[in-house]
Amino acid sequence: MPSFFDPGHGFLSSIDEIAVAFAAIVLFIVAGALAEYLGNARGGTVVGALVGYVAVLLYWAPAVFADEWHYALVAAVPVVALVYLYRGRRDRR
Repeated sequence: MPSFFDPGHGFLSSIDEIAVAFAAIVLFIVAGALAEYLGNARGGTVVGALVGYVAVLLYWAPAVFADEWHYALVAAVPVVALVYLYRGRRDRR
């Protein structure tokens, strides 16, 4: 991941970085919401979606997107935290 830490390389500074992060956030929110709806929100569903997303990026995506796989990790952290904190809310009412 040397390009992630290069000087002058801003966070989400190119369209491919934004596309990878945005697609990851959408996928993880849908996976987390589905897990909560099914009553199985422990954060593991989003982590499983992350592993699958990174695998798809690395094996099937064009190289310009595959090189930005680490933005999926950045996108997953807040979603996993929110899903974990939200879990079981509908049962507490």
